[in-house]
Amino acid sequence: MKISGVTIYDVDYGRDFHTNWNPVIVRIETDEGLHGAGEIGLAYGDGAKGGIGMLKTFAERHLIGADPFRIEAIWDTLFRRTFWGQSAGPIVTGAISAIDEALWDIKGKALGQPVHALLGGKVRDEIRVYANGWYTGLVSPEDYAEGALKVVADGYDALKLDPFGTTADGRWEYPRRHIDRDWAMLAVRRVEAIRKAVGDEVDILLDIHGNLGTTDAIIYGRMLEASRPFFYEEPVDPMNAAAMKKVSDNVRIPIAAGERLYTRYQFRPYLESGALDILQPDMGLCGGITEARKIAAYAETYNLHVQPHNCGGPVSTAAGVQLDAVIPNFIIMEWFPYWTDGRYAIVTEALEPQQKKGRFRIPDRPGLGVELNDDYLARFDQIQVR
Repeated sequence: MKISGVTIYDVDYGRDFHTNWNPVIVRIETDEGLHGAGEIGLAYGDGAKGGIGMLKTFAERHLIGADPFRIEAIWDTLFRRTFWGQSAGPIVTGAISAIDEALWDIKGKALGQPVHALLGGKVRDEIRVYANGWYTGLVSPEDYAEGALKVVADGYDALKLDPFGTTADGRWEYPRRHIDRDWAMLAVRRVEAIRKAVGDEVDILLDIHGNLGTTDAIIYGRMLEASRPFFYEEPVDPMNAAAMKKVSDNVRIPIAAGERLYTRYQFRPYLESGALDILQPDMGLCGGITEARKIAAYAETYNLHVQPHNCGGPVSTAAGVQLDAVIPNFIIMEWFPYWTDGRYAIVTEALEPQQKKGRFRIPDRPGLGVELNDDYLARFDQIQVR
């Protein structure tokens, strides 16, 4: 079997939230009629178009004619023979990740097995998921409390938000490193209102998007402790493990990060310094299923938990679920059940709407467990490499 073609789909919604939403999907085809799906984890921010260009270059130079079963060899080629892979950022590792997911999808389909079976088999039959994407447009603490109650009514017992991300007049805007005190205290009151509304049985997860300075992350993190958050995600920049460690040493909330760390090499200083309690490798950015499995094993040697980061489309979700199934140190999975831009239609049967009571049963369908919806994807710009 050989790779015979690659199609890259630019699923650009141009939606105005805090940035445009632009999932990037890759379809890798073989000369035996099988194909696999992958997704770059750059649906948000300003990197999607760069990821498309990187995928095209990799496809032209390294994929056509290759054996799709040789997943580790292809990964090593993309990492070592492309020069920039060995000190990579999200554009390079995003392309590697999407390709890696698609190759595992092909292998699973060819063998009639789910990817998790090829990775050693399930250690659990279902996973716990938390809801994200529910708090857009909310402003007052009362708004947040009411919104959280709706999430709980939808069956979730865990939910995530950035309490600092919305100003008092309703604008989505990241704060300065030294946040205005009134803005910061509004964020604290939002979390307090949610805790009062949902009670003690619902977990509250906080994502700060790396925006606070170290001092402010400690000051307001200590205030947030009383609301008993499940974790404190990226309280400071992920580029500085020492700063993250300082927050960890001074705030009694588990620290999580990993969305903007790529390959096991960038996770290394966080593990060795003890800066993190929960690692969040993104399946579409860290190096794909191949690398995420290694990161999880690395974390296991430090007795740390893994929560795959997931903020994109349904292919990324499916890849994350395959990892969740097989790693002993899995703790919870990020879930976006409230997208309104149509991205669930990227596949014929998205996993996101299928959660029940905050749990999702791991599927046993071959490959990643989802199929691309060709009719829907035909609406978007695409690049073909043959």
